[in-house]
Amino acid sequence: MRLNYNDFYFSDRFEGIPLEGYARLFQRMLDHPKITIVTQCDYFAIANEISPNAAIVYTGPVDAYFGHRLGRLGWRTLDLELERLPVSDFQGTTVMNYADLDVGFTRIHEFKHYHPERRYSSECTLIMREYPRSATPRDEPYYPINTKQDKILYDGYKKLVEREPRTVFGGRLGTYRYLDMHQAVGAALRAIDVEIVPLLMRLSVLSC
Repeated sequence: MRLNYNDFYFSDRFEGIPLEGYARLFQRMLDHPKITIVTQCDYFAIANEISPNAAIVYTGPVDAYFGHRLGRLGWRTLDLELERLPVSDFQGTTVMNYADLDVGFTRIHEFKHYHPERRYSSECTLIMREYPRSATPRDEPYYPINTKQDKILYDGYKKLVEREPRTVFGGRLGTYRYLDMHQAVGAALRAIDVEIVPLLMRLSVLSC
């Protein structure tokens, strides 16, 4: 609740997105001769093939990493519904939030407003509705629910994490924390200095 005229979704001093979008950001990060990208591959299907001297950065669900041996953590997921409309501008902004209980979706994105400097079709627009719900075992988890019971369960998984000396757990799913994008980037940069570089140094010593 706000007692002012600030109609922004967040209260951060600065807000923004990468100039060329997140896809281009990650393409540039991964464009290196020593980086190999493999998609459509289940990590757990190849885990036994990974060298014991390799460092692992795991950003999947932490409970899945351990085969849900302590139980399943609570997760939320999203159903995303895309619709192309024969209008030049549907809502006049990038995101419109819907807080009414009788509306099934929480917000609508209209992508052309993310980059108003680009030339888009004036005859149509693309929108996407987000429908949140509890995740089932078949769903892709997006957000930790983080109830009191989940926190207790995650404490058990944190003890198992401490027994994985060559694996760094990161991201929303790996650390069971809600992270905004700037927090996720900050956490990744800290992990490089505090966890990943020391881990690589230890493993290089062991392999000598």
